[in-house]
Amino acid sequence: MDEGTYWARVQRVFNMMDIRTAFVTDAEVDETLQLLKSIEGKDLADTGISSEQVEAARKIKDAVVHPDTGEKIFLPLRVSFIIPCNLVVDTLMISARGIKQNVAAQWLNQTYNCLHYYANRNASNQESVRKIFEAYVGATASSVGAAVGLHSLLDKVPPGRPWAGIARRIVPFCGVAAADVLNIGITRRDEFLEGIKVFDDNGDEIGQSRQAGARAVSACIAGRIFAAAPVLVVPPLVMHRLERTAFYSKHPALRIPTLMAMVAASIQISVPLSFGIFKQQASVSVDKIEDSFHNRVNRFGQPVTRVFYNKGV
Repeated sequence: MDEGTYWARVQRVFNMMDIRTAFVTDAEVDETLQLLKSIEGKDLADTGISSEQVEAARKIKDAVVHPDTGEKIFLPLRVSFIIPCNLVVDTLMISARGIKQNVAAQWLNQTYNCLHYYANRNASNQESVRKIFEAYVGATASSVGAAVGLHSLLDKVPPGRPWAGIARRIVPFCGVAAADVLNIGITRRDEFLEGIKVFDDNGDEIGQSRQAGARAVSACIAGRIFAAAPVLVVPPLVMHRLERTAFYSKHPALRIPTLMAMVAASIQISVPLSFGIFKQQASVSVDKIEDSFHNRVNRFGQPVTRVFYNKGV
């Protein structure tokens, strides 16, 4: 799918999040890949395959197949399964009360995040079990530390301060934002320490770039934080207001369903809008990366002015 415009990228992520693509069988994925392979370099009109079939096949491939390894991503870790997984985890974080509940919710969130980040990473470098564990521990410690620390500070605020209740509602976002930096940074640190594979506009690999790796990791961290903000800030603040109304005072059982509905809607809207900011198949001018990529030529003898790489998710 075209990634040339922001709205095209938003549509691509929106399609990747289609829950139906999470449950396609291995046989269906294999058929999809075979279909796409069969039309490579051919005029679509000569293949007897409709553009709708091609679009549906690309949608499944984007949602299920890792762009670097070509392997099928485990179902719970696919982008198309973000809504059900995060719906549960985010609701638990927002509704958590007390230290034990906050610790449990943050731990569960970081366990899922660490697995999801790894499954959808740029796979130019193979990560060791030790590095994955370090990322998991660092992210969990930072999120739990931020949540518990902020709650402890807010406990010391004198009674009657109206802003204290509002501040307490956005503690989960602070914990997640802190953890995202460490989680992605540690899990994918080889991308900026050793570099990632970069390609010319013909798809030919021309080397490994640490600066491109740093751009990929930074873009993923920013995208994750941008996506989390509306989900973990807007619903809890709206619920803070709704819970004071007469209707919700009389019907407290409706609080969690209402919260979950807002969280689901926020995920569906914020993730495509945030992830669409950055291209999945990103590019950068050779002038902005290592000197070793300057004055390169492609297989046709033409100068390479931009290199391309998989940003990861």
